[in-house]
Amino acid sequence: MPDTNPPHAGVSWLRLPEATPTPEVQEVYDRTEKRIGYVRNIQRTAAHRPALAIAQDALSRAVNSDQPEGQPRGLTAREREMIALVVSAENRCEACIFGHAAALRGITGDAMFVDLLAANWRHAGLSPREHALADYAIRITRAPGEIGPEVLDGLRAAGISEPEILDAAFIAAYFNFSNRVNSSLGVAVNADAWRAHR
Repeated sequence: MPDTNPPHAGVSWLRLPEATPTPEVQEVYDRTEKRIGYVRNIQRTAAHRPALAIAQDALSRAVNSDQPEGQPRGLTAREREMIALVVSAENRCEACIFGHAAALRGITGDAMFVDLLAANWRHAGLSPREHALADYAIRITRAPGEIGPEVLDGLRAAGISEPEILDAAFIAAYFNFSNRVNSSLGVAVNADAWRAHR
């Protein structure tokens, strides 16, 4: 039977014992476990600096949440997770690829689509709207300083509204941040994410 454990035993490369969560961090753990069935290793790592763990959780929930009633419609859950997976694959962040692939499998029920998206989003049969969002996410990831107003015009031409462009920029930028933290600390893949929605 193949070994499905992460390549290292800890939650990251840091030589720190398991953090004892503060009550606020425990709330983050509980909320995450209720939503996805496990606590992310980045959360266990960040728990050594509770303010960072809480702030990252708050920003993550903000960029991934549906807009409240009365607000302009935002990107769909599928589109948000697609951006997260495209960015994470571009950055080769294993923990985030596994996590966002699991979430997207749960949304779409289509493991083949998700694996194609992670391998090469250009070959995943995206709609013109999805293609425009993925391309924008890659531009934000690779060379944000080269983005000009004409890029936003291309998004508008694909039917993406102004609030949705705002969402896409924040989502792609947030996951670039998250990828860099995970990769720079060697945050281990959650095996639960690999198993989810298969």
